[in-house]
Amino acid sequence: MIKDLVLPLTDTPGDANALDAALILADYTQAHLTVVGTIYLPSPAYGAWGMTLDASSMQRVHTEARAMAEAQAAQLRERLNREAVSSELRLVETLVPNSQRKALLHARYADLVVMTSAEDGTGGSPSVHAFFSTMLLESGRPVLVVPPSCRLKMPPRHIVVAWRPTREATNALHAAMPLLRTAQTVDVLEIESGPEERSEDGEQPGADIATHLARHDLKVRVVVKQQHGDPVATALLRHCNESDAELLVAGGYGGSRFREWMLGGTTRQLLQFAHLPVFFSH
Repeated sequence: MIKDLVLPLTDTPGDANALDAALILADYTQAHLTVVGTIYLPSPAYGAWGMTLDASSMQRVHTEARAMAEAQAAQLRERLNREAVSSELRLVETLVPNSQRKALLHARYADLVVMTSAEDGTGGSPSVHAFFSTMLLESGRPVLVVPPSCRLKMPPRHIVVAWRPTREATNALHAAMPLLRTAQTVDVLEIESGPEERSEDGEQPGADIATHLARHDLKVRVVVKQQHGDPVATALLRHCNESDAELLVAGGYGGSRFREWMLGGTTRQLLQFAHLPVFFSH
């Protein structure tokens, strides 16, 4: 069951849509929503002649930063108070620009992290990517990524599970079980690179995991698609579009994170190009 949600604010335009999604999910699951915002307090800058700002000047800068953050927080609290869900806003201070480290601790006390993806399909938001990778790899919690252009639908009528017999895919599937139970239909989707490939499931790819899900009273259909030279993410998203899926469940960072970021990978491509919410787990 999902009873605690955390929404880390990335200070990008997509936060507004992610908040809408988190409120929809909190209302449906009767969960508590914690929104985590950060206040960046810059450190003194040093030049050739020493510190450029004295202690009193730095204190004034920090005071102004806190005041601006509190003003924005007051508007957000008003929004939360208008909603019929249990919620709170936490502000944490940081001395470094990478505020995801501060939000990480709060994610460990939740069942699910909800956050935005990059603002566009070009991967042009390194700060959002940094938030995502930190949350997914270090929080120990699954992450629901909601693209800025889409609306989360609860309950999702049709869910696609990107399946391979790996640790990451298994963790994602079981972490998403509370949402899978609400779906009318579930596709267990395997992407094969060619007809000669045989998955570790045997002659019937996905059969064992489909049987397992059926024992949980889920209506499951096993689907095997050929990659046809496309990236795996492209094949996954194509099937999601063709089947009118409203949620994709996928394991995240099955390979090296360095390789994902330097050479590209399924997780990175889903984060950049997904047109529907994606439930990731590592």
